[in-house]
Amino acid sequence: MSGVIYAEMNIDALIGPTHHFGGLGVGNLASMQHAHQVSRPREAALEGLQKAALVASLGVPQYLFLPPVRPRLDLLSALGFEGDLSQQLLSVYHTSSYLLSAACSSAFMWAANSATVSAAADSAHGCLQITPSNLISSWHRAAESLERRIDFHDFFERNIACELHAPLPAIMPLRDEGAANHMRLCDRSGQVGFNVFVYGESDGQSNSSSFVARQTRAASEAIARKHQLEPRRTFFLWQHPDAIAAGVFHNDVIATSHENLLIYHQHAFLDAEPTLEQLAAEYLQVTGRSLLRIEVAAEQLSLSEAVASYFFNSQILSPHTGRTITDKPKMVLICPRQCNEVESARHLIERLIAMPECPIEEVRFVSLAQSMANGGGPACLRLRVPIAEADLRLLPRNLRVDAELVDTLSAVIERWYPQTLKLSDLSDAELVRELSQISFKLRLATNSW
Repeated sequence: MSGVIYAEMNIDALIGPTHHFGGLGVGNLASMQHAHQVSRPREAALEGLQKAALVASLGVPQYLFLPPVRPRLDLLSALGFEGDLSQQLLSVYHTSSYLLSAACSSAFMWAANSATVSAAADSAHGCLQITPSNLISSWHRAAESLERRIDFHDFFERNIACELHAPLPAIMPLRDEGAANHMRLCDRSGQVGFNVFVYGESDGQSNSSSFVARQTRAASEAIARKHQLEPRRTFFLWQHPDAIAAGVFHNDVIATSHENLLIYHQHAFLDAEPTLEQLAAEYLQVTGRSLLRIEVAAEQLSLSEAVASYFFNSQILSPHTGRTITDKPKMVLICPRQCNEVESARHLIERLIAMPECPIEEVRFVSLAQSMANGGGPACLRLRVPIAEADLRLLPRNLRVDAELVDTLSAVIERWYPQTLKLSDLSDAELVRELSQISFKLRLATNSW
């Protein structure tokens, strides 16, 4: 692998036309608080697309996965709702609006939950490793495992050296929610990686009594074994129960990382200092550089403010335009607009940029009102994939974000996506037929078959 330079590519999931507020997210306060309010699918999709376009404008390889078809009629049939589409929808709506919401869910938009990905350089297998998440904590999402596995096969496995694993068995002790609970630190070339898994339950024991922990240590350890990660560079941290109780349902709502930078809240992890010290020592020994650890005190940003602002769900990026691995590190922070509105979060960002040792030099605020109202910020919408730069040219070009793709998708979204949507609308068979066809229109427009 000597001399190989890795890029961190991003794959965002385009928000689907059935985007609505169903309140289905386990432990997700924003999702629960906005349940059954009127959503704006057109606005949601355009906001997500513009965020992806911003990332691409920084020279970061940015791709999109298109929405799968909704509603999931197979789920309705499996639950015993029979008849034609109109009969099924009306029956499920009057039986349980929760079931209708699950069948029509657009939660696949949060690509960070779609899989755990390991760089070829980190694996004894010597090729890219992908394990789609089983997502069984939230039953409206479990079907995404098969859908995204097909996407990963078509996008990666057909084109580059890649090992695409089956999701972990769909049992509660192995519940897995993907990259939202996984961080990769690396050297400047991206070739030397350190993997950090964060879990909320270990051996059936959870320290949280408020919400179900959505990642288990057993699941994280199984993925590390399947991906054949170097044990000395693989670490496991227990998510703090206070964070879960405060609405931190995934690690990426309370900690973030990029290259040699690790930013985390004081209450992100439980009894983590020995493991973090071991990580820092191993990083220094292997790379010759210090790991920059920035712990955010609760006095600077409370847990409730962290959840309200979604600061830790910001994206940290290294602009690739004209970059070489000997350049002075420069990072850009992409934050949700709420970070500028929560005073403590805004002050924290200002302090980070002013810190001489911190490589973050620029901040961009993005509007993701619709995604945020359902509990997902900038980092939720994307999956990071560390990949050899030479392999980028082998990936499907039609799904790489550029001005042409943005224009093409925007035209379809503006023409076909509904401006507003409420859950009761999804019991209308005629509307649902129209919405289910939009996924095909997007594929036709982008030649994605």
